[in-house]
Amino acid sequence: MTEGRDRLIGGLAAILAHPDDESFGCAGALTLANEAGRVTRLLLATRGEAGTPDGVPDPEFGELRERELVCAAQMIGLDEVTILDGYADGGVADVPFSQLIDDMATWLAERRPDAIITFGSHGITGHPDHVVVGSAVRWAVERLADQGTAPNAVYVISPVFGPGSNRYDLSQEEQGASHRIEITHVAARKLDALECHASQTDTAEAIEALRAAILAGGPIYEGYTRVRPAVSIPHPKFDARLL
Repeated sequence: MTEGRDRLIGGLAAILAHPDDESFGCAGALTLANEAGRVTRLLLATRGEAGTPDGVPDPEFGELRERELVCAAQMIGLDEVTILDGYADGGVADVPFSQLIDDMATWLAERRPDAIITFGSHGITGHPDHVVVGSAVRWAVERLADQGTAPNAVYVISPVFGPGSNRYDLSQEEQGASHRIEITHVAARKLDALECHASQTDTAEAIEALRAAILAGGPIYEGYTRVRPAVSIPHPKFDARLL
């Protein structure tokens, strides 16, 4: 699936694994970029067809998740959404890693985003699709760097500021953050994007936590760590912009 204005270049791109990863992880940053008039894109490796209640892949369920993704993309304001062909939900690592790198490098070379958001080495939850996608992105970027066409920055999602109670055994990159992005005034759009993924029962806790944070009236943030160019640790002050 490819939808959007694919002739535009630059802007902010997120490269993730499944429909709903964008809404959980970086909808706020993407929405802010959209509000600022920057091109925003999303590349996913899979259609999410294994997100069924029993975990058994179902092609029709994948079609449902694509429709939910289109809904979320509209809430965020994405200019383009692409799902790669040939990668099974839960089986991204079963395809040769070099092929995944090739596919990502080709997509990036055609669009040349200024910055990329992806997964760190733990993939937030440890999901194998998350882990391999995040790794492939960074290899693809290094290939483009050899050609002089790499994006200016690569960020990994660092969910240390989220309003929910879920805490994971994260990598060092994900445990810290070099960038703290305030998304308070677009948090309602992130909430709407999460609610689009109605087939996924694990969104319920995130939805309730974000709704409560909005009602509380305090600042709401997303966290990111810039991994290319690397940021010195410890970082003395959070940066507040990705672009």
